[in-house]
Amino acid sequence: MDFFGLPLHPLVVHGAVVLVPLAAIGTVAVVLSGWIRQRYGWLTLGLAVAGAGAAIAARLSGEALAASLGGGGSAVAAHRAWGELAPFPAVLLALALAAALLLENRSRTGWWVSAGLAAASAVAALVLVVLTGHTGATAVWGN
Repeated sequence: MDFFGLPLHPLVVHGAVVLVPLAAIGTVAVVLSGWIRQRYGWLTLGLAVAGAGAAIAARLSGEALAASLGGGGSAVAAHRAWGELAPFPAVLLALALAAALLLENRSRTGWWVSAGLAAASAVAALVLVVLTGHTGATAVWGN
């Protein structure tokens, strides 16, 4: 996958690396504070949806890049392993946050379940994006 002659993967990973952590931190704040939830809940959801899309695009473009380069060493294998997992909590974060925002005034139990799931997936998404990014940087730049 190319974009104007450049491999797409190095371009889209920056979206995931920026948007997923912003969405994760924002989600924890939205879950913990009603004031923040009222003012920034839907903005945070927008970041989460964009971050999930970027994580999916990074995974798909990474698979295409790896196929065109013929694999790689152990650092690339580690990056690939983390990268295959990273989109899942990012997508779950977006879905759970949407549910929490929609259920806030409708179902107290539903809100707590979806808010807890959103917070847990935020932590998982943040950890996986950091691990994926670190192993990717190590694969490209060395130590």
